[in-house]
Amino acid sequence: MTSLDTFRTVASVGAALGIVAILAPATGGRSAAPRRAAGLATTVAAWALLAGSLVTTHDLHRAADKLHSPLRAGAAIVGVVVAVVVGVLLVRLVVRRPSAFFVLLALALPVRIPITFGAQQANLLVPLYAVILIGIAGWVWGRARGRFGEEGEGGTPIDLPLGAFVAFSLVSLLWSDDIQQGTIKIVFFYIPFVLLYRLVVAWWREAKEALRALTVTTMAMAAPVALLAIGQYATRTIWWNDTLKQGNVYNRFFRANGIFYDPNILGRYLVLAILATVAVAWVTRSGRRLALLGALGALYTGGLIVTFSRSSALELVIGLALLAWRAFGWKRTVLVGGAALVVLGLAAIAGSHQVRHLVTSEKRLSKVSEGRTRLVRGGFDIWKDAPVAGTGIGSFAKRYKETLTQRQQRRTRVFISHNAPITVLTELGAVGFALFIALGVSTVLWIWRSSRAKDAAAWAQWTLLAMLIGIFVHSLLYSALFEDPYTWVIAGAAIAIGLVRAVQEVSEPAPVPTEPLPAT
Repeated sequence: MTSLDTFRTVASVGAALGIVAILAPATGGRSAAPRRAAGLATTVAAWALLAGSLVTTHDLHRAADKLHSPLRAGAAIVGVVVAVVVGVLLVRLVVRRPSAFFVLLALALPVRIPITFGAQQANLLVPLYAVILIGIAGWVWGRARGRFGEEGEGGTPIDLPLGAFVAFSLVSLLWSDDIQQGTIKIVFFYIPFVLLYRLVVAWWREAKEALRALTVTTMAMAAPVALLAIGQYATRTIWWNDTLKQGNVYNRFFRANGIFYDPNILGRYLVLAILATVAVAWVTRSGRRLALLGALGALYTGGLIVTFSRSSALELVIGLALLAWRAFGWKRTVLVGGAALVVLGLAAIAGSHQVRHLVTSEKRLSKVSEGRTRLVRGGFDIWKDAPVAGTGIGSFAKRYKETLTQRQQRRTRVFISHNAPITVLTELGAVGFALFIALGVSTVLWIWRSSRAKDAAAWAQWTLLAMLIGIFVHSLLYSALFEDPYTWVIAGAAIAIGLVRAVQEVSEPAPVPTEPLPAT
């Protein structure tokens, strides 16, 4: 292990301790605010140190070369000053109008910026990281000025399993077979998204229009994204993905990717927009608004179709089935859904030799799934070598590649796991997988029970639960469960709605009886 790797592992342990300090519940009746503030400072500091460790001397030399010209150096200084001024203004805005935080969040969630660091290229959620920092700064500033109470920093029902799972994931960098990739996952996903989850819950309690801001902005953003995807399909244009561009040359159909790197992520995003549209339409009584929602739903569906994403189509089916379950009851949903599945399935099998071959041939299934079944088997084989604690965060691709011959490596296009639970099992072992199951079950059960009421807030919770389960199903074929910020935002929003309702029920005075109480 190099000195850089040692530095990264120490910083990851520091981040794990900081996250535990943030999420651990209060004990002994004492205020947890000082501990959580210290945990936040520790986590942010570790995040900055780990991010800095990914910057190479080549990156520094390249930046210095670009700033060698006085004109470019001056432009860079002006850009930094403008960014700081805009950041300060946005912090002041969200402190005064907390709903603005959710507008900024919905605008930033789908936007990815192509970034090159070291020898790697990636499409990173740079605007989202900026919004997270704005949210942290705004909350700290608001607390210092007495605008926000300590209630926003209170715990949530999944803090314990969430803290345990994330802390164990970060600590597993100590024994990871690929510390570089593990650090990348920690810096760009785990640390910022845990902070994002806590920010969503905290700001939700201060923003009266949080749900409306998040929903309307998301639906408004999805419309041009869907139009762009349809335009790409019509013009046969692909952005930011040379592999997809080359694949479209040989595929029978052209797949659009919109503003995303991958068509499957575009499909996942549009499915969330469709589910939000259906949920809003269900509680809408205005004819004009229903017509607008219908047009938007058709537009999103058109964008989804040109992705040709089978995992996204399955996500949509699951999400709609759950919405139907709540709207019409589970008996009618199962009866109608099951009948439709049987009729359509039998028709497809009877009318297509390809479908019959697919459901009867494991080799054909592996080919259609682009090697996903082979990746799953490979993940189980890797897990057998380290069954208890796994091979460490970020290690799946390296370990899987080592199991292949040179000829197999040349013929294999994908080395990363396309199944989130298998990735967890492989990298974190039985311990991490048990923590993963505990986190998932506790999250789903709490939201399920909290959404039993018959009001609009409960319907919103159920819709968010349908989205969350849909993303999980999508991750079984594509992965990107914890790497998707929508997972954390949706979970945070659903839990925050239930927490706000519980506070309101406690604060409401008991009704005064209008008739004398019966004698006892």
